Amino acid sequence: MKKLRWEKRLKWFRLSKIIIPIALAISLIFVGFTVYADEAQNFVIRARNDDEIRLSLTMQEDLTRQTSVLSVPFTGSQTASTFDPTEINYESFMYDSESNVRNIPNNIAQLSGQHFGTFYDENGTNFTYSAFSFWLVNNSSRAVDVDIIMNLDGLMTDYNDYNHHIDDVLRIMVIEDTPLITDDTYTVYAKAEDPGHPYHEDANAQPVNYQTTDFLSDRCIFSREGDFGLRDFAAGASKKFTIVMWLEGNDEQCTNDIFGERAKLSIDFVGH
Repeated sequence: MKKLRWEKRLKWFRLSKIIIPIALAISLIFVGFTVYADEAQNFVIRARNDDEIRLSLTMQEDLTRQTSVLSVPFTGSQTASTFDPTEINYESFMYDSESNVRNIPNNIAQLSGQHFGTFYDENGTNFTYSAFSFWLVNNSSRAVDVDIIMNLDGLMTDYNDYNHHIDDVLRIMVIEDTPLITDDTYTVYAKAEDPGHPYHEDANAQPVNYQTTDFLSDRCIFSREGDFGLRDFAAGASKKFTIVMWLEGNDEQCTNDIFGERAKLSIDFVGH
């Protein structure tokens, strides 16, 4: 009887050597996907440095709490929206014209930190746009040239039989310094689309009233390098950037097929 019990324990011991590593591997895979899913809700901004160049980032107007990496978190659901620069103060930014939500504020580039257009329903908080402002600071001992690259690093999607995804309807407004929207100094980036089908088929949808610049590629929003980057960014200088994002409801590809998808974006500042 004792021999049988010992053989049984020995058998379980041998099995545990196999089961435990497998269970650990499965748990690590799960953690990996969880971390990616969490990071996919963040907008990451990085300042690339070397021995001579010291670029920093901060979301504080007084330039405190500087860092080389900013991770801007987003929570909640982004809903279909649109933007009309000729009607800054109107209250129909939502694609659903019955909703009562304010448009992008005219002075959004003069604000600090994160800002959202929000409305609430039975599903919780929904965003009509997501925005944030930050400063790039040159702590180097000399002026530097800075390249600016904005990338779409990945999509959280199941890639079923749909021929479009969240990046097809994503709009990204980039504003430098602190102008008003009505100063027309912003740039709106959008993925290049079929020019024959630019708007939604819904009868309530209207042609958008703003111009867009095409993404540089499927995975690069824009790349400002050399003469198109920041030239002679002085030692001790700072520069403000404001990013505004929404899903264009008047785009014909803004359908329920992309519900639940998420995008992972980043900006890199590379000094020379």
